[in-house]
Amino acid sequence: MRKFILIALLMLVPIVFSGDQFTINVESAYTNPYPVEPGQTFVLGIQVINVGTDKVNTANIILDPTRPFTVLEDPKKSISNLGSDDRKIIEYKVFVDSSAISTVYDIPVKIVYGSLATMTKNVQVRVMGTPQFEMLGVLTDEINPGERESLKIEFQNVGTGTAKKMTATFTSTSDLITPIFSGGNVFINEFKPGEKQWINFNILIDNDADYGVYPGTITLKYTDESGNNHTSTYSIGILVSGRPKFDVVKSEINLKNKNLEVEVVNSGTASAVAIKADLWIEDKLYDTYYTTQIKIDKKGILKFNVPPSKVNTGKLIIKYKGLDNQEFIQEENIVWKPVSGNNTILIIVGGLVIVYLVLKKPWKRIKLYRKGK
Repeated sequence: MRKFILIALLMLVPIVFSGDQFTINVESAYTNPYPVEPGQTFVLGIQVINVGTDKVNTANIILDPTRPFTVLEDPKKSISNLGSDDRKIIEYKVFVDSSAISTVYDIPVKIVYGSLATMTKNVQVRVMGTPQFEMLGVLTDEINPGERESLKIEFQNVGTGTAKKMTATFTSTSDLITPIFSGGNVFINEFKPGEKQWINFNILIDNDADYGVYPGTITLKYTDESGNNHTSTYSIGILVSGRPKFDVVKSEINLKNKNLEVEVVNSGTASAVAIKADLWIEDKLYDTYYTTQIKIDKKGILKFNVPPSKVNTGKLIIKYKGLDNQEFIQEENIVWKPVSGNNTILIIVGGLVIVYLVLKKPWKRIKLYRKGK
């Protein structure tokens, strides 16, 4: 009879533990902050609930996360005297790695009743990064007045979240630089963390724009993964360089000064300095002329020795500097009226007439004749 009772008691013990060991449940109570941002330390509150009808004297709650989470304190915490339907909140200090993506994570929690039973449940933690942008650089071709150019701005998402439905807008503070139609607005559907992108704007530079840096702004508007709106503004400078350019107005022989004069006008967008003009005739350098400066919309006369008679074409090679000492070279074919033989005869005849008048002095005879009368 005693053996029977002992056997019955031994059989009853597991049944009692079996009834107690699954009476505790755990669930996420809160995170501070919420949501958790990658690279942050946060507080995870776990609610422990006795869902059974019996009192739980002692139980150990062990937080057992995997990467990207790390517990910064003892992962095991004990609770005691948890009556039926009682609740207690325990807190853990946890770090989430900066490489964590935005999602809802399950973190395992082990529930241990002394050394008799272990159960594992999951609590959930919402990780959501925040987009943040850094302007890396501005790239343009040489920008000159009267031209259309592409303005390229490189941005990187240095934050921890994805930006969605982004609109990038270029605004100029000067009326001399304006976006072309919709070229001032660029739409980007998604911009992920760590990603780099070039954003291109199409702009027009007015003909009246002078050399200098023109300020402008780039505005980024986007939503984060929770649908919150964000706006970021960045200042940029646009360099309008301008460049000189010569047009040949006319080429003619000046017999009085005994020069071939080539009239040019600076039709460019910057002054030309340190000008050197070479006249080539029949593939040979014939003469060189130097001048210091020709300003915008101003004319200049390039003077060369009179070419050989009956030659009326040549090549003009102009070398000069613009803004920031940038060097330019320009070639122009020129044509002029040659010095003809008839002109030479006329010059000779004219000279003989002058000599005759000086030597003979015919006006004296006229004077005497009048006096005698």
